[in-house]
Amino acid sequence: MPSSMGAPDPQHDPTTADRHERERLDTLHAAHTLLLSPTEEQLVGAHLGAVHASGRRSAVLDVGTGTGTWAFSTARRHPFADVLGVDINWAAYGRQDAPHGNVEFHTVDVTKPLPWAGGTFDLIHVKAMLMDIPHYAQLVERLAVVLRPGGLMILVESSMSFECIDGTPSAVVTSWCASLRDALATKSSDIDLPRSLDRTLAATGVFTSQFYFQEVGCPVGAYMPSASQALLRAGRLHASVIGPTLCRLISSRLESGPRRRSLERLSDACARDLQSPSSRYMQRLFAVYAFKRPSSDRTGPRHRHSF
Repeated sequence: MPSSMGAPDPQHDPTTADRHERERLDTLHAAHTLLLSPTEEQLVGAHLGAVHASGRRSAVLDVGTGTGTWAFSTARRHPFADVLGVDINWAAYGRQDAPHGNVEFHTVDVTKPLPWAGGTFDLIHVKAMLMDIPHYAQLVERLAVVLRPGGLMILVESSMSFECIDGTPSAVVTSWCASLRDALATKSSDIDLPRSLDRTLAATGVFTSQFYFQEVGCPVGAYMPSASQALLRAGRLHASVIGPTLCRLISSRLESGPRRRSLERLSDACARDLQSPSSRYMQRLFAVYAFKRPSSDRTGPRHRHSF
């Protein structure tokens, strides 16, 4: 690895804010895992299993690893996978058990040229990066280069808007979504991009024509008595961190100033509305899984398999 890359400091003493952010991220991870299972686990397991069956270890990259939870979990489930988690901010990182010694973490700014050779990784996982970096599509293009032919790319992003299953969202929720859209438009962040992750991957021209797409409604609260236990648990988890998550959307992309202060006030009102016992809101979660085609393949019509 290049010498400019550094690992998170295991002696870092987290502040109260750091601990709260770690709890928020791990809570969202648990909710999203409930919603995306078993599709993600099956595709990752089958792909890495095929690599390992060929007689070699696999290389896995987790971009924007945050707490490191996905990287640690993948390393524990797949002892023949060498997992690398990268980020630029380690405040939320939390060391976990790694019994196989097959996970590392390094500081890498993925908005700059990537420090790996082409075809380095068998699997690349990108989650919740839309609000943290500008020009998301350009990041996907750079990552596609370092993905091995036949490798698996996973993109997971949440919609920035909320939908009311009973009808039209309240004026407060509608105002929040519109104001956030306007503010982020000046920061090269397209809040509609989660709905078109498949087109973002297809635009690179290097993925096979068949891919897998998930679109799941994550409720804000456990208001659906007939829903599955997984959906009820995900809704409770989601609702418990909705306020801090709205604040994070603002702080990650907007500098201090009148617009940010106005959005912060609006986010408080929006969170109260979303968490009201009488409210029935959900936020859509999107995931796309695509395999990089062998260099000899030609791009054909895309075939989207939805779950």
